Amino acid sequence: MNECLNDLEPMRIYARALDPIHVGAGGYRLGRVDNTIVRDPTTDVPKIPGTSIAGVVRAFYMVYLMENDGECKSKSNEEEKRKCVEEKVKLIFGDENKKGILRFYDGQIVFFPVSSIQGTVWITTKELIEYWFGEIKDKNNEKIKIPDEIGNEAYAIKGIDTDKPLNLGWLLLKVEKVGNGKEVVLPSKIDKWVKRIILVSEKLFSHIVNDNLEVRTSVKIDPETGTAEAGKLFTYEAIPRGTVFGFEVGVDKHRDGSVDVNKILNAASSYFKFLGIGGMGTRGFGRIELAIEQKVKSQGGETGAQS
Repeated sequence: MNECLNDLEPMRIYARALDPIHVGAGGYRLGRVDNTIVRDPTTDVPKIPGTSIAGVVRAFYMVYLMENDGECKSKSNEEEKRKCVEEKVKLIFGDENKKGILRFYDGQIVFFPVSSIQGTVWITTKELIEYWFGEIKDKNNEKIKIPDEIGNEAYAIKGIDTDKPLNLGWLLLKVEKVGNGKEVVLPSKIDKWVKRIILVSEKLFSHIVNDNLEVRTSVKIDPETGTAEAGKLFTYEAIPRGTVFGFEVGVDKHRDGSVDVNKILNAASSYFKFLGIGGMGTRGFGRIELAIEQKVKSQGGETGAQS
């Protein structure tokens, strides 16, 4: 029997990539790169799987409890301390026998950075921005009207000079104003992350994202000699630094009400910022910065304050 969605209260968390992010699809692929990253099968846009987010939060929270939980730290030896921590973590995240209190959903690219002659521009779509932020409004709290149909043009909603040409990598787009040049106001932390924003169609969004991923070349190192192995050159792709993600955490409201989800996510936040997520960590990949919502979103799509 499927779990009733009404039993879950979704929270929204936003994240900015401080380094490139590589969550590998597994194995080698024929194409422009050997090691590809995970993509949404319906849109072909890269994502961070919910299982990856859950696994990293769980691991980071275990480390936090080992260092800060008074009850577990008081145990007589390291084995008992670890068992105490594992039991607390199982309650929240579940195990092979029982569901936990939290459900982690896939991380979605909300704003994607692309180089242009006006500086770095973040692209998004009408559907993405309305899903994650509801009605988009300006500083006077007036709604910014976006056309229902977006073709091959781009709509400037923040920080774009529409009197100048705008390119996204190799692509030159016609830029349109919306609402007499109104500019969107986003939650404070995200507003600082993204300085210039344009809206494009969903079809164009997928093409632009995939054309502007980072592609790097590396070589496998022999662990015994510390030198490059012959014939082991490979390429891999990554989501670039500056990308802004959104992901949701479902909280089972019928379970233990004493679990403080904000505390868990804030405890893991510093580890995300220094240890990161995904692969290629030894090559400087994976660090992200979180902006955590302080209340469960309402059905009207409003978002709460963020830390």
